[in-house]
Amino acid sequence: MANTSTSRAQTGSYKARRLLSQGSLYLILGIGAVIAIIPFVFMIQTSFKTYGEHGARRFWPVGLTLAPYLGRPAAKDVVVDMQPAEGWRNVPRSDNPALEGTLLVDEVTPFIADQVAAQGESLPLEVQILAIDTTHDELVNYDTFYLTLNSRVIQQFTSRINEHESGGPNYYAADRGRWGPHFRVVDPDPDHFVVKEHWNVSRMLFHNYLEAWDEADFSLYMRNSAITTILTVVGVVVTGALAAYAFARMNFPLKNVIFGLYLATYMIPGAVTLIPNYLIIVGLEDFFKQNFGMVNAWYDNWTALTIPFMVNAFSVFLLRQFFAQIPDELYEAALIDGAGHLRFLTRIVAPLSKAPLMSVVVFNTIWAWNQLQWPLIVTSTARWRPITVGLSGFIREAAAETQLTMAGSVITTIPILILYFLTQRQFTEGISTTGLKG
Repeated sequence: MANTSTSRAQTGSYKARRLLSQGSLYLILGIGAVIAIIPFVFMIQTSFKTYGEHGARRFWPVGLTLAPYLGRPAAKDVVVDMQPAEGWRNVPRSDNPALEGTLLVDEVTPFIADQVAAQGESLPLEVQILAIDTTHDELVNYDTFYLTLNSRVIQQFTSRINEHESGGPNYYAADRGRWGPHFRVVDPDPDHFVVKEHWNVSRMLFHNYLEAWDEADFSLYMRNSAITTILTVVGVVVTGALAAYAFARMNFPLKNVIFGLYLATYMIPGAVTLIPNYLIIVGLEDFFKQNFGMVNAWYDNWTALTIPFMVNAFSVFLLRQFFAQIPDELYEAALIDGAGHLRFLTRIVAPLSKAPLMSVVVFNTIWAWNQLQWPLIVTSTARWRPITVGLSGFIREAAAETQLTMAGSVITTIPILILYFLTQRQFTEGISTTGLKG
């Protein structure tokens, strides 16, 4: 009986220690996960703030509450009496005489009403609209409009909208008309100037995202990043698979020595190879210019951003370790059927290696998408610069527009998150099954 009691006590003690150990481990992992996700939460949260909210260090953005969206008046069309503009300062060039008119805002949401009351103002609000013509033709075509509140000065925070776009003035520190009401010029004819007064909820919520996309020309940068990333990843997969297969399945003199030297190149810091790579690009640019008359064949082109990085030592190592585990019997059976190395690689090895191949795709997509230093070195215009360069456009001389930077960062992160969620299972399998056995 004593032995039984002792055994039960030891078992209970062991279970208690195990439970305590596992609980401590889960607690540490949980704390680590929370700490790791804090920067991402801060990025998302800040991307919805106004410039003033971030400057005042307000914790929760009003854009993620119901306050700005409740009590919206109905939309309506307003016919505005437009007259020749007088008394405006800093008016941009116009091919025809600039026109001005006044919009009376007599209905606002409770949120805007509180903003107005805090400034000692009351309804109605007078919104001045300045119409200019930027088209170089003989037609009277007003296509650009400036909206101000109680002012006739074109300044940094004046809202500019184009025809059929929505915008509004700065309603007393309410962030450049973000919360409305918004205006859209539906008929710019000077004799019948019609403005639609409405509430653009998508702009109210995603204001920073829309501003970041427009101001930083993200459509161009996104296209550049997508093209260079796809070309780089395709090149890495092709060269990596061929090299890994040669090191794993083929026999040639000094194979292990060459593979060791090849891996050693991965230990060289990228900063060390920066200048040699740049000099190679310059040399290739001069060669193509002198012999083929091609300008920007390498410099300031996609070639310099992709070709130097289509070979990756880590990808070759990762694939080689997996290829080496494929049974020799499969190759012998394929050889009997008349298949060579290339056919065996494409028909058998590649389908069996989806997990490590997907890992290579994910790793190199993240690396290529986040490139910043090298594109700045080998490009001189925005023609082929990636999306990471667009983020630097929000750092102004006066101050950094952090809320736009965070919104731009979220935009740049979305494609990588989508790729990861689509390939999560294959990616995790590739990491777990591609061991160090070879």
